[in-house]
Amino acid sequence: MLRLFVAVPIPDEIADKIARLQTGLVGAKWSPRENLHLTLRFVGAVDERQAEDLDTALGDIRVPPIDIDLGGVGFFGSDKPHAIWLGVKTNNYLSTLRKQCERACRLTGLAPDPRAYTPHVTICYLPRHQPLDSVLAFQQSLNLFTVPTWTADRFYLYASRTNGPGPSRYSIEAEYPLVG
Repeated sequence: MLRLFVAVPIPDEIADKIARLQTGLVGAKWSPRENLHLTLRFVGAVDERQAEDLDTALGDIRVPPIDIDLGGVGFFGSDKPHAIWLGVKTNNYLSTLRKQCERACRLTGLAPDPRAYTPHVTICYLPRHQPLDSVLAFQQSLNLFTVPTWTADRFYLYASRTNGPGPSRYSIEAEYPLVG
């Protein structure tokens, strides 16, 4: 079984800027620079046959390159935060790509993703009892963070492998160019 997700990679120069933010929050488990990505669709555990079918369906997607703008910072977990993220300003091409990835997953027999899509780049995971006030203070410290717009010209099918107590390791299983 493979644990898969579909995502847009973060360019090195943007990942470098994000990595410099990853400090100052006690207890945070920072996402390694090489793990930074913009998730389009979490797939989960699938067998080899279904992974091959998904690869074929993703390969049929035709969306032009997408200008990506990071904007804002937030966290998942409401009053019990468990992850902090940098927001991604949505645009029509990004929305189309997300919908096409969802369609590809459904074509291969995967259940629809029940969660509302929030385009984001996860920068850290938090311990279970992280104080909300520390997360709010960290969030406020990043209010003025900006990076240049970049153009995504590809997306990937990634496999995620657990690495003991450390962060998961991601490997690229397939690459898909963004072409109109």
